[in-house]
Amino acid sequence: MTHSLTHLNARSLIGKFDLFTAWVLNYSPDVIGVTETWANTDILDSELALAGYDMFRQDEPVNRAGGGVLLYVKNFLQATVYEPSVSFPEQIWCNISSSSADTILIGVCYRTPNSDMVHL
Repeated sequence: MTHSLTHLNARSLIGKFDLFTAWVLNYSPDVIGVTETWANTDILDSELALAGYDMFRQDEPVNRAGGGVLLYVKNFLQATVYEPSVSFPEQIWCNISSSSADTILIGVCYRTPNSDMVHL
């Protein structure tokens, strides 16, 4: 069985969520990675939820605007969150179990152009 996955740099997903939802309904990818969600703690999970998908979310750091990542995975893939041992601020990962008992690790991360990568 093949699966489809896509990535989108949203530059504020909440302001385009209706268009995004229509696109998802049309193409129905199995996994969607979204960078630059611009989401923060004021935005509820229910405002970003997609029917039929599990959502994994890491908002932008509190001290700056922009950034944030989301990972949507279709429910039937039974994704579970995975927490790596690195402290990169804008990343989200999950394990997807396949029918052959193999596990696939998939994630999305975003590095702002002015971030310091020296500490990774």
